[in-house]
Amino acid sequence: MVSVIDNNTTALLSLALDAAVMRQQAIAQNIANASTPGYQRIGVSFESRMAQLAAGARAGAAPSLSDLAHARPVFEAAGAPGEGVALDLEMADMSQTVLHHQMLMKALNKHLELVGLAINEGKR
Repeated sequence: MVSVIDNNTTALLSLALDAAVMRQQAIAQNIANASTPGYQRIGVSFESRMAQLAAGARAGAAPSLSDLAHARPVFEAAGAPGEGVALDLEMADMSQTVLHHQMLMKALNKHLELVGLAINEGKR
C-alpha cells in the first residue's frame, strides 16, 4: 500500500532544517569566539551524509526512515586550532544559511500543501 504522506520527504526536509539551525548556531558560536586565542571554528556535517544516502539511492537502495536517522547533522571541528575566525566569511555563511533555511521552509510548506490537497480530495 502506498502512503499518501511521503514520510521520507518530510523527514529529509526536517533534517535539512535541523542542519540549517545548527549551522546558524555554529556560526554564532564562531563569531562570539572570534577574539578567543586558540579557538577552533566549528561547523556542521550534513551534506556529506546526504551524499552517501544519495549514492546508495543511485545504486538502487532507496533510503529508509532509519537510514535518515543515522544521517542527522552533527557539529564538527572546522579548520585548524588557532587558525582564527574571519568575521566577513562567517557573516557571508550566515546570509547563505538564512536563505537556505527560508527555501527549506517554502519547500516544506508546499509539501504540506500537497498533502492537504490529497486529504481534501483536491478541494481547497
